[in-house]
Amino acid sequence: MRENFSKHPQHQLFQEIFTALVRNRLICREWVNRAPSIHFLRVLICLRLLMRDPCYQEILHKLGGIEDLAQYMEIVANEYLGYAEEQHCVDKLVNMTYIFQKLAAVKDQREWVTSSGAHKTLVNLLGARDTNVLLGTLLALASLAESPECREKISELNVVENLLMILHEYDLLSKRLTAELLRLLCAEPPVKEQVKLYEGIPILLSLLHSDHLKLLWSVVWILVQVCEDPETSVEIRIWGGIKQLLHILQGDRNFVSDRSSIGSLSSANAAGRIQQLHLSEDLSPGEIQENTVSLQAACCAALTELALNDTNAHQVVQENGVYTIAKLILPNKQSNAAKTNLLQCYAFRTLRFLFSMERNRPLFKRLFPTDLFETFIDIGHYVRDIGAYADLVSQLNLLLEDELKQIAENIESINQKKAPLKYIGDYALLDHLGSGAFGCVYKVRKRSGQNLLAMKEVNLHNPAFGKDKKDRDSSVKNIVSELTIIKEQLYHPNVVRYYKTFLENDRLYIVMELIEGAPLGEHFSSLKEKQQHFSEERLWKIFIQLCLALRYLHKEKRIVHRDLTPNNIMLGDKDKVTVTDFGLAKQKQESSKLTSVVGTILYSCPEVLKSEPYGEKADVWAAGCILYQMATLNPPFCSTNMLSLATKIVEAVYEPVPEGIYSEKVTETIRRCLTPDAEARPDIVEVSSMISDIMMKYLDSLSTSQLALERKLERERRRTQRYFMEANRNAVMCHHELSLLSQETFEKASLSSSSSGAASLKSELSESAELPGEGCHIPCGKEEDRGCEEELSEDNFQLESVEKDLYSELDEELDVSDNCSSSSSSPLKESTFSILKRSFSASGRERHSQARDFIGGLGSRPRPASAGIAVSQRKVRQICDPIQQILIQLHKVIYITQLPPALHHDLKRRVIERFKKSLFSQQSNPCNLKSEIRKLSQGSPEPIEPNFLTSDYHLLRHSSTAKNWSPSDPTGPSSGLEVEEGITYEQMQTVIEEVLEESGYYNFTTNRSSRCHSYPWGTKSYTAKR
Repeated sequence: MRENFSKHPQHQLFQEIFTALVRNRLICREWVNRAPSIHFLRVLICLRLLMRDPCYQEILHKLGGIEDLAQYMEIVANEYLGYAEEQHCVDKLVNMTYIFQKLAAVKDQREWVTSSGAHKTLVNLLGARDTNVLLGTLLALASLAESPECREKISELNVVENLLMILHEYDLLSKRLTAELLRLLCAEPPVKEQVKLYEGIPILLSLLHSDHLKLLWSVVWILVQVCEDPETSVEIRIWGGIKQLLHILQGDRNFVSDRSSIGSLSSANAAGRIQQLHLSEDLSPGEIQENTVSLQAACCAALTELALNDTNAHQVVQENGVYTIAKLILPNKQSNAAKTNLLQCYAFRTLRFLFSMERNRPLFKRLFPTDLFETFIDIGHYVRDIGAYADLVSQLNLLLEDELKQIAENIESINQKKAPLKYIGDYALLDHLGSGAFGCVYKVRKRSGQNLLAMKEVNLHNPAFGKDKKDRDSSVKNIVSELTIIKEQLYHPNVVRYYKTFLENDRLYIVMELIEGAPLGEHFSSLKEKQQHFSEERLWKIFIQLCLALRYLHKEKRIVHRDLTPNNIMLGDKDKVTVTDFGLAKQKQESSKLTSVVGTILYSCPEVLKSEPYGEKADVWAAGCILYQMATLNPPFCSTNMLSLATKIVEAVYEPVPEGIYSEKVTETIRRCLTPDAEARPDIVEVSSMISDIMMKYLDSLSTSQLALERKLERERRRTQRYFMEANRNAVMCHHELSLLSQETFEKASLSSSSSGAASLKSELSESAELPGEGCHIPCGKEEDRGCEEELSEDNFQLESVEKDLYSELDEELDVSDNCSSSSSSPLKESTFSILKRSFSASGRERHSQARDFIGGLGSRPRPASAGIAVSQRKVRQICDPIQQILIQLHKVIYITQLPPALHHDLKRRVIERFKKSLFSQQSNPCNLKSEIRKLSQGSPEPIEPNFLTSDYHLLRHSSTAKNWSPSDPTGPSSGLEVEEGITYEQMQTVIEEVLEESGYYNFTTNRSSRCHSYPWGTKSYTAKR
């Protein structure tokens, strides 16, 4: 609500009051220093109410009140964040954040706020513990971030990690406001980089399960901005982001929303009415529809950016994305016309980006009528300008009802989730994947299974199989025989698996592994259209895998592929190569040559064109052609005239690879592979030896990745083992406690019954098999003592053996030692031993007591009470309380996490804060907390569980050795260790001690310990010498 005090009849009086409050109170240092806290709070409330009128905001600026208010807010915020709160801290901060939000709501006034430095204090307040302070901070920063200049200044500060923590852990309203603030800030490159660095993608994707439209809209637009980075785009796909976005577009979810704005929320927060604000207000169906349309447009924008990556685009198609998105282009007369038209533009743009992949184009030919399809094509590939699609939307909306109905039917025809229209044998045809010279490839599912497979259909009437039925039958028999051999022999990660071949209706069907990805040829087309090229690292990565596959085929299985082309090489996730289509492959005997003319002529070697015998080096020639095409995106030999093409191939005449893009090694490898003389051409082993240094680097990276995965697997195995051992140990301890409880109850009952007389006790004891019956001689005096001592000595012997076994078992399970205690036993072992000692000695004490009571009942003299334990002073020495040591270490960790936040990135403190969060997470427990703190205090070389670390934590590992490195240095020292190795407890202890020194912890604790000698506050932790 905006108050117009300037138009009130008493405007002059209001203005005088406001001016007096600013001059005589707010900017009067003398009054501020001596005024009671409640008086200053009342001044802030009055200023807040009057500043609803924009005129008074300008007066505050002219009087210089903004700078003083910013300074006072900084002072109060530091007290609040430092846990030294004075009275009314929270109320003051809420009112001041409201004032700065009102100032920042006007574009021209935002510079006043940033020039006063208030934005720095607001960023610090993102770590506030009070909801109202946090909400006021978010609202003020969101208003500031509307301007590019203010955004840039905020992005320079340590803001992203706190925002991600709020998105991950806080309430719905806090998440909504935080997502809106992060959406605005993501326009700045440093913020997008920090989202990636702090592993924000999983957090953002987890919010896509929400039902709140405004939260979803902000989160999706964050994803749109961050996925401009290629690595982030891939990460979104890996975390399942594409499936989640398509699920939102399907429109089968019930959403909620509200009408609240930043202004209304700010006023409600300052007035203390924020808890009464209903976030799930009942909006009209029209309002829900409009908000849903805006969300769908945002999802289309995100999928458009993701589709720039070919693997992502392929997954969109595989997840029925074309059908889902195409439904959005149809006119919706029930919704707002402007928003519907905009959604249609976004949907058309996404479809156009997907159409740019050559393999998807046949799918779109079935969607649109000819005129509309021509307009769709004329827009061009990868055009981001949303206005370029407006004419296409207008043309669609002007179509007749029958034409729109036909387009709707066409869209339904490409729905991959509809029931299969055709079965071939036991296989349901789900989708057409592509066509080749000898047939088509389909995605299929077995009638009785769920796994997806690929099935190639080969038309046997193709002239290549023979002119008559006899020749065709002979060719088919040979092909089936060869495929059977291949199916039974080939097991290689870079070679497709074959499962089954069968004949049906004059067609040969080959069932094989379904390779998720796209052919290498499509990557060539896509890169040409984007005007990009392969990096040399990626080029070698693909070529090395091709060499490994050919070495396996040629040298181990004696198989020549004979049709190695870019379309028969599939690139999967992370450029994993799979060689496919062995329909023309031939297994040859040792030293034999093949003579049939098969394969694609563009990649055929000279000996094949000259109808000469050829061998495995025909595949080496094809590999050279493919390497050339990866470097230039064009085949080495190309001509419209077949004779000219054959001449170029036979003479190996091709355009040289452009200089300056790739190394000489690429050019030389191509030249050797494309040697026209088959005898001089190297085989695949010789080709590999030419690039041995590159292959060794590739092998190194594979080994490093494998070792990292093995270490990760070992850590998970140990963690799981520890979990089960702790669970079993807790169960044993619980069992012993229950046993002790029942024994102590029985002991009390027996003692009370013994006091009632010897007759009752005698009858009780006579039932025991351990006591003598009637007529037996009862030992008296020393004999009685000796019998009891023998009985107890047996118990002690048994207890010592149990203690020994238990110690060895605990040593194996815990693998820790108590450095503080003079004894070799840990507190856990001592406590466990004491419990067992009580349980074993209880029965001895009970029998001893019962025997004495029995003798006493027969008239023997009573024995005196047991004497105390005497220990020589020479053997008494001071011990260190292990619980106290754990508490001291825990106090240090918590002390650091409660320090006032730093404006800029402090990697040391951030890692300590994440370590503390892992200690108190939902997955942790008291036993785990104790174990972790003990390892930390002892400086264990064991790596900490890495789940709380982000990708930049490895900079800390050298903080103790790299003297010139500081936390603010974004580069840090070079590291020879991989990120996956983790940080050890010893390194964490070093980092903690460094931060404590920097923060003056020991100065404070030393002074305090001089006043209170009973507690060792200032004890430093030193890594144990090993």
